[in-house]
Amino acid sequence: MGTDTNRAAGQRSDLSRIKAWWRTLGGDRFTVLPPPNRSRYTQSDGHEDAAEMFAVQGISTDASFAYWHWQSHDAFDRDGDLTGELYLHWGGDHATVTAGLGDGPDGYRIVNGGPQGAFRLDRVTAVDGDGLPDPEDAAGVRQLLARLDTPSLRTAEAVEYAAPTPAEERWLHDRLWDLLPGERPTAEDLPAPDLTAAARFVSPLEHRQALTPDETGRLLAAWREAYAGRLAAWSGWAPLLHALLRQEHPDSWDVAAALGPEASYVLAAHPSPRSLELLRAWALSGNGSAVRGWYRTHRALREPDPHLAARTLSGELTAHTAPETTQTALLDALRTAEVHALRTAEAEKRRTAEAEERRTPESEERRTAATDAPHTAEAATGARPTAPGRSAPADAALPLLATVRYATDDRLPRPLRVAAATAARDTVERAREAAGRLPAAEAADALAAVERYETARDDLLAGTGPDLAGYEGGLCDVYHHYRTLSPADVRWLRDRLADPSTGVPGIAFCLELLYAHGEAGRDDLEALLPRWKKELTKQYRTTYTEWRHPLTTLTCLALDLEHPAAADLLAWWAKPKPLWKNPVRLLTHLGAPDEAKAAELWEFIVSDGHDTGHLMTWVLLRARLDATHPLHVAERLIGNPSLSEHVLRRVLIGVADPAQPLWHYAIDPRSHSWWRRAQEVADDPRLTDAARAIGLKTARDHHILRYPAQVRPVLTEGELAEARAWAEARADRPATG
Repeated sequence: MGTDTNRAAGQRSDLSRIKAWWRTLGGDRFTVLPPPNRSRYTQSDGHEDAAEMFAVQGISTDASFAYWHWQSHDAFDRDGDLTGELYLHWGGDHATVTAGLGDGPDGYRIVNGGPQGAFRLDRVTAVDGDGLPDPEDAAGVRQLLARLDTPSLRTAEAVEYAAPTPAEERWLHDRLWDLLPGERPTAEDLPAPDLTAAARFVSPLEHRQALTPDETGRLLAAWREAYAGRLAAWSGWAPLLHALLRQEHPDSWDVAAALGPEASYVLAAHPSPRSLELLRAWALSGNGSAVRGWYRTHRALREPDPHLAARTLSGELTAHTAPETTQTALLDALRTAEVHALRTAEAEKRRTAEAEERRTPESEERRTAATDAPHTAEAATGARPTAPGRSAPADAALPLLATVRYATDDRLPRPLRVAAATAARDTVERAREAAGRLPAAEAADALAAVERYETARDDLLAGTGPDLAGYEGGLCDVYHHYRTLSPADVRWLRDRLADPSTGVPGIAFCLELLYAHGEAGRDDLEALLPRWKKELTKQYRTTYTEWRHPLTTLTCLALDLEHPAAADLLAWWAKPKPLWKNPVRLLTHLGAPDEAKAAELWEFIVSDGHDTGHLMTWVLLRARLDATHPLHVAERLIGNPSLSEHVLRRVLIGVADPAQPLWHYAIDPRSHSWWRRAQEVADDPRLTDAARAIGLKTARDHHILRYPAQVRPVLTEGELAEARAWAEARADRPATG
């Protein structure tokens, strides 16, 4: 990050001005955290920093606060100038934070994101009579483009943008041609346009199908030259491909093929036999985006019936042994199409009913009466009569109930029903609640579908599991399902370990679960031995996961089993390189623990070295040596001046269930697992008051009570009410600060 020490006083950077304003903030029951460094990378880090600052400065724990973190800090360039909105996050009471931040520093404005969002700080910019900025005003141009690039309507099936004013459209074309050297491209030897800058104007123009053939051809030539062999690296490729297909440019298909599956969404918006062929090939190779595009295009060209189309494509995926995740993508495409059709039909019915009502004498009398008597209860409250058609709760229930119904829909093949059963696992209770809010006849039908699902669920889910190759946060979201392992779970986890296609994150997830539950054995170890030197010795960051690096867990297993491979593994850990392993080497001491390993771990812990699971390893190790519950080991450490309080708090909650310790580097406030463990620690009569107070404080800070919309999987109303009742029943109990 650059500085502005050489700037004149009147040319201070945005960062300096904002920092100067930031230092003036704070007052009664509101404070701000200092600007961030790299250690405050997420919102969770921000809340941790606030808790530490409150403790050090003696600030009341229920005070409100604001901060930004290192990811938000990317809004500043190296010179400290804003290149985008600065997101200001917060905690506590939203109204207090709003008042505390005020309107922002002079020359800037703050947009309030509401009780569930962040505040956004940006410059105040000048515009002309048409609402357009000076082309040289970088902030003004950025703000205009952001506004033009914001959809007026977004659905799963389509995105729409408001039409620009004639002045806005002329301004966009002029800016684009400013980047196309020469008045117009009439000679082959003209220099290439500035593609990085041009991309910003390509998008709002083509969102409105306004790119001209001249602009498209010039950009295509420059794109191919500047990004040869890596076309998708240019940020403007998607709108330009839309333009090429819309204009039926002869090179469209060569460009699409070169882009690969990333172009699936664009191709699906332009259905043709050639797009169908490309999408099918990409889908059969396992690409989920291509599956969704293939489904949309197949329906547009060959089979409009959503169920028949899904059945046909599912059969092809099965016949070509495409990955299981493709069935999930196909299910998502089917649900999106059906929900969109239902919503469209309901909207049309509503419009028809409203139009019919406007034509009746009675409706005219009601409008006249409302105009003559504006102070009725309806006018005073701003309430409006519910329009004929589907209510908002019913509309929200559509995707939930559709997934539940698909699981037992005989029109769909088993792979799709299995995918539906998996998807409904964390939503069925929300679907049940949603069904209860429907009109009586619809509610009975929906509840019957839920009952059918629950009857068929175990059979459909047997031998299945999560997508091990997807987003790791998704695996963390389902971790609470594996607090106990069924025989089917054990078989699935072992099969995944033995499968050579399972990647390192998947190995880490499966091996940790089997090892922690005491189910990992010699066969599992030997299934991985051929892969450990080439694959498992690579760096793999587990900072935000509930599991350790798989080579750590594998070494522990080899030591516990006294397997001959343990010697080779330990010899590798003892080598000085690669450097990534040094911080986690001591975590292998959990395998075949002894007093010497415990002493070495403890020496590191009290040396103030960076904890990446060391204290948790020592607590679990000590519990094994002493044949006691790790909670009792952890609680004896409370108040130890050599230990970090927030690390010990995390360890105390993380070891609440020794059959499935939680290895996340910090307490995850949006996790079901951490919430349950915090509750259990708070209510465990075997623990000291100090330990139980830590559990209660952790629970009170969890998002289930503070920001329930951020908890994943999404909470049911019953779960949320139960959590609030639990907290209210303990409102008079003290908790640590």
